[in-house]
Amino acid sequence: MTTGTFRGVPLSMQQDGWWLDTPKGPRRDMRAVRKRDGFKVVLLAALIAVGDLLVWDAAPALSFALLALLIVIAGLVLAWPGLSVRARFGVGAGAVLTVLPLIEQVQPLSVLIVLTGISVLLAALAGLGRSDLLRGAARAWWFAPAQTGVDAVTGARRLGDINSGAFNIRALLIGWALPLGATALFALLLIGANPVLDRVLSQLTTWQMPAPNVWRLWFWVLLGALIWPVLVASRLHERLRARRPVRVTVRRQGIVNAGSVARSLVAFNALFAVQTVMDILFLYGNVGLPEGISPATYAHRGAYPLLATALLAGVFAVLARSHLAGRPLLRWLMLLWLAQTLALVGASLFRLDAYVDAYGLTRLRLAAYIWMGLVAAGLGVVVWQIWRDKPAAWMLVRSGALGAAVLYLCAFLSFDATIARHNLTRHSDPDIFMLCGLSEDVIPAMTARFGPEWPRECVSTYRVPRLSYPDDWREWGFRNWRVRRSLAAMTAQAPAP
Repeated sequence: MTTGTFRGVPLSMQQDGWWLDTPKGPRRDMRAVRKRDGFKVVLLAALIAVGDLLVWDAAPALSFALLALLIVIAGLVLAWPGLSVRARFGVGAGAVLTVLPLIEQVQPLSVLIVLTGISVLLAALAGLGRSDLLRGAARAWWFAPAQTGVDAVTGARRLGDINSGAFNIRALLIGWALPLGATALFALLLIGANPVLDRVLSQLTTWQMPAPNVWRLWFWVLLGALIWPVLVASRLHERLRARRPVRVTVRRQGIVNAGSVARSLVAFNALFAVQTVMDILFLYGNVGLPEGISPATYAHRGAYPLLATALLAGVFAVLARSHLAGRPLLRWLMLLWLAQTLALVGASLFRLDAYVDAYGLTRLRLAAYIWMGLVAAGLGVVVWQIWRDKPAAWMLVRSGALGAAVLYLCAFLSFDATIARHNLTRHSDPDIFMLCGLSEDVIPAMTARFGPEWPRECVSTYRVPRLSYPDDWREWGFRNWRVRRSLAAMTAQAPAP
């Protein structure tokens, strides 16, 4: 807007007349923001309706995966212009990998994977880089619900903010009082003169609106609180990316120092050498054990304590890593001790395998197999870090990725089916009481061992696994489908749809 000068107007009034020039930019920006927010509210309502259709009153199965995928797709479409090509591809691929465990089976592990995956994808949709992605995902667990609350309060204030210039109540009353009043009067007269209309009106007045389902309303609220942060991910950029100020501190000598590390490594190597020699003699050398100690007792007592020892050894190696620089002797003592620790993990696996051969497989023992393998791999990463002189961050990232990958793969492994196949094929007298207390995944192995009349084996235990059948497509699960198909093949029936 050009500035005009009027003759005769004092200079002070000319300078104070800034309020006459109404800026249009901020107002237009505000209208654009409100328009975008209105579209997001409509999209939120649509997703809540779809979520109610998919999830409510249905067993948790395929519908959960579809809902999670739709939420991420909606957030990706809204954030599409501000993301790079790599980020778009990463979010799309991450969404598919996130929902796959839910398609396999809805269980606590798969739900945890989905929640963690969506928090990481939320940080990516907010525009965070790879260096800030994990920290932003952790912060999303707090700031995403807070953003939902803030936006809800802001939206309520906007609805309550009535502009009297744009909404004149007096003019509205003057313009509509006569039409509405006269129409209502004539309607009453006509209804009184027409018995058909009178009956219709009486039926309408006796109709009562059904009481709302409180739990369903809370489900909508919870679903909206989960969806809204994904739709407004760009607003969370600064909060998720916020970094703590770097503080320069003077490092003081503590209990973990070069001298204490050297003495500890000498003592640890000597102590672990005793255990290693005993394992070689009793586990691998077939040397007779002392009287009163059976091989099963020796194997069982050593499996889990040695696993805890290996974990503590890894923690100590990480803490002592900074004191090995420039000290070749300490470095070699550390590598020797870690090698002995790996040998102890191998002995623990051997002990556990011998105990399982004698007494069978259980959920805890199968989990011990997985954790022992994971600990061995983590110790291998620590050994490589020390050998190649890598920083601690290098080791932490790879160890964390290894643990996450193992948990992700465990979501696709049926522990119960593995236990049943192992115990029923390798043991002549399996623990039927334990097997009958497991899930439906054991039914194919039970059928293969005992035939179609396998439930008779569980009569004495008062626990019989029940095979579930989906009522509709929303309750379909890939693992349940495989179980039903295996049973259909065993009984020479048509495959389950």
